[in-house]
Amino acid sequence: MSDAILSVRDLKLSVKGDAGLAQILDHVDFSIHPGEVLGLVGESGCGKSTLIRSIMGLPPKGARIESGSVTFKGQSLMDPKIAQGLRGREIGFIPQDPFQAFNPVFTVGDQILEILRWSGLPDDPKGGRYTKELRAKHRARLIEVLHAVQIPDPEEALTRFPHQFSGGQRQRILIAGALASRPSVILADEPTTALDVTTQMQILRLLRELAKDFNVAMLFVTHDFGVVAQICDRVTVMYAGQTVETGTTRQIIDAPRHPYTGMLMACHPERATEITGIPGQVSSPLTPPPGCRFAPRCPRATEACTTARPGLDRRADGRRIACIHEKEVA
Repeated sequence: MSDAILSVRDLKLSVKGDAGLAQILDHVDFSIHPGEVLGLVGESGCGKSTLIRSIMGLPPKGARIESGSVTFKGQSLMDPKIAQGLRGREIGFIPQDPFQAFNPVFTVGDQILEILRWSGLPDDPKGGRYTKELRAKHRARLIEVLHAVQIPDPEEALTRFPHQFSGGQRQRILIAGALASRPSVILADEPTTALDVTTQMQILRLLRELAKDFNVAMLFVTHDFGVVAQICDRVTVMYAGQTVETGTTRQIIDAPRHPYTGMLMACHPERATEITGIPGQVSSPLTPPPGCRFAPRCPRATEACTTARPGLDRRADGRRIACIHEKEVA
């Protein structure tokens, strides 16, 4: 859609290593719009973290983009200079583990102010020294966003060290750091994985409210459909580097159409009638199977599934599915 703020189109990426050429991403395709939360779901090893790094302009060592594009407001993030200029300013990032994200010997205020020093705010003067006035302005902005993420006494909190905060409070501070420069997009890499269930729910609710209040687009990486149901507007399901299904959250959760999506849903504790899993393992990116990469594990697979990669076709209900057994096209 033309109003998409971040678009990944037909992205194919491989990484050359000691063991050979690994095909990590295979024609990944999705877009995000202002104020929208898009969930990116898939098993470990499906390429989600590599995709996040590629969007940030920090692909793995030895990576080669073979085809496709990544654009932000019409600018190509495949250009390192453009990506570097936007990273931390227009594109924020929330890491996975709040216990490892901070340096223990510096206050949280010094660490987040350092981010603002290099990323800046949209109305900061260009070039010149980092003056006391500019630092005071950045400090005021940081106090503002700490209020927004519900950190008690933000001014005092800036003087404290990471170990003086709980895991949930650290994650809120990381969210504040991602919001501080007024970004248009936030990439959240499983930001609630290290938290207990009660704290996780609070953080999810907060992220949802902040995305709407600040009109920020968010790419939320997770493997938990329970989290998806709480926060996401739309969902993209990835398997072994391929996009296999996209749709609204309600479509994906209530009526999954791709076999992989359905089997993932069946593994969720709230839906499973017994403890089961998906047979087999995610295929190696060094030797991916031809055609649909899920075919070796799919109960609906036929010979045709192993000969040609299925296209990500749009259906009448608006979702897109990469499966030859789902032939209805709008």
